[in-house]
Amino acid sequence: QESGDDEYKGDQSASDDEVDSDFDIDEGEEPGSEPDEAEPRQRRRVLAKAYREPIKTLRPKKSDTPTGNSQKAREAKSTPLELQDEVVDSRKHMRQSTTEHTRQTFLRIQERQVQSKRKKGGPNYNRPLTQEELLEEAKITEEINLRSLENYERLEADKKKQVQKKRKCVGPVIRYCSVTMPLVTELGKEENVDVEGLDQDLQQAEAATAPASAGKCSRTFITFSDDETFERFFPKAKQPRLPVREICPVTHKPAVYRDPITDIPYSNIRAFKIIREAYKKYITAHGLPSAAAS
Repeated sequence: QESGDDEYKGDQSASDDEVDSDFDIDEGEEPGSEPDEAEPRQRRRVLAKAYREPIKTLRPKKSDTPTGNSQKAREAKSTPLELQDEVVDSRKHMRQSTTEHTRQTFLRIQERQVQSKRKKGGPNYNRPLTQEELLEEAKITEEINLRSLENYERLEADKKKQVQKKRKCVGPVIRYCSVTMPLVTELGKEENVDVEGLDQDLQQAEAATAPASAGKCSRTFITFSDDETFERFFPKAKQPRLPVREICPVTHKPAVYRDPITDIPYSNIRAFKIIREAYKKYITAHGLPSAAAS
């Protein structure tokens, strides 16, 4: 009975060892990553089962096998997390590069298909348009242009309405205008006038052959709104008063001289003598004018 119990226990320990070996696999690692190492272990265990000689020697092995399995589990659990992260990152990088390569390959295939269709004249081939199609497109373009022109004219009319009218200047205004005019040549003083009308043909021929004057000149015009403004800016000089022409009382002619004593104008020597004689008679009769006044 003891031998049977020992065998049963030995089988159970072996099964326990096998279960523990399954749990030793890390979550990050693939189950088939170490097939070469797992198979020799199982074979060794099978051989160990076949060559167990004494039953007593199995008892200490019971304590050895679980301790070895527990150490393996601890070693598996104590594997650094950094290595696991590196493995995961490398796999993610590989996946991204693979997807990018696949996408580029798909785009190249599409480009080749499009090029082949264009060469072969496929359904997507841009064939030249016929005359009817061109005329239809021209009609559509004409309608679009007419509509845009109407919109533009409408906008321009609205802008003109919105523009404020120019305010008129209130008060006097001075305008300055400079223009270019053709140079007018003066005609000669002597002109041959055809009275009888016989030389009309000759005059027309001369007028046709005469070259037109190509000279030009500039003219500047300054206009004033009213006369008052013009007179204010360009006042007229006052004319000097002309002296009144005196007349000789003796001869009734324009006087040329003036007597310094009597201050009477006279025209000639005869009138001067008459004026002096009359003055002497007045003095003898009435005296000097200063003495009479006193």
